[in-house]
Amino acid sequence: MDLDDAADELYALPPEEFVEARNALAKRVKSEGAADVAARIKALRKPTLAAWLTNQLVRQHADEIAALAELGERMRKAMSGMDGAALRELTGERKKQVDALLKAARTIAKDAGQKAGPDLVETIAGSLEAAIADPRAAEQLLAARLSHGLQHVGFGSVEDDGEPAEVISLTEARVARGQRLETTRRSRSAKGDEAAVEDEAEPEETEEEAGDGDGDEVAAAERELEQAETAVDDAEEQVDDAEAALDEQRRRLEEAQATAERLTEELAAARRELEQARDDVESAEDDVENARKASEAARRRRREAKQKLTRLS
Repeated sequence: MDLDDAADELYALPPEEFVEARNALAKRVKSEGAADVAARIKALRKPTLAAWLTNQLVRQHADEIAALAELGERMRKAMSGMDGAALRELTGERKKQVDALLKAARTIAKDAGQKAGPDLVETIAGSLEAAIADPRAAEQLLAARLSHGLQHVGFGSVEDDGEPAEVISLTEARVARGQRLETTRRSRSAKGDEAAVEDEAEPEETEEEAGDGDGDEVAAAERELEQAETAVDDAEEQVDDAEAALDEQRRRLEEAQATAERLTEELAAARRELEQARDDVESAEDDVENARKASEAARRRRREAKQKLTRLS
């Protein structure tokens, strides 16, 4: 299994199932000998509820999302050509498309038993608007693998110097951070090797080298950065573990609530049955009493009939 297949599989899952499934998948892939892929799978971040709903929106309404990306391309052309009339028309179309997609997102949330509050809808809308403004954001959105919402932070789709507008993706930032950390580690290792060679070749430092403390400061700063990056990674792993534990406790709570509701209903039904049984017993007792009275009356009539017959005989 490659990283793309793993990401497609994991980001299709509900957020509460993500961490456990990701860790299990990474462990399986590692056991199959693909340690590098397993490490990258383990680095995939659990999606927020908004990101998960956005991913499901893309999966269920791929054509509409593609149309939204195509609309963004037309808007960028209209902006570049200073075509005000076309831009006004496209702005109205953008509102219509975004509103329709947000309505679909609310439906997906409702079907999933989630409440689509204003903050949640706003985050989804931010990702849709980012996809309109920036083709790179549109590609990220269409991949349906967001862990956090996208946000367009430029003024328009293109900056004043012609560079593409910036799009923030927390998943992308984490990957970039990992790459920086790896670069720092390699740099430190290379410097360590060079220093070892220099020490062996030149046992005595020159006066200029001895007086230059910039290299030591840089090395110290790099060590501090590496330690900070490691601490961040450890903290995020702890967050994942805590989220997994929270998901498990929520699951147990839901099961306990369901059991309590079921037992409460059964208790109420048993009490109703008890009351009905009591009523039936009282009714049966009345029937027995009436039957006894009828039996006594019948015996009296029989006794009186026998006495009359004896007198007549």
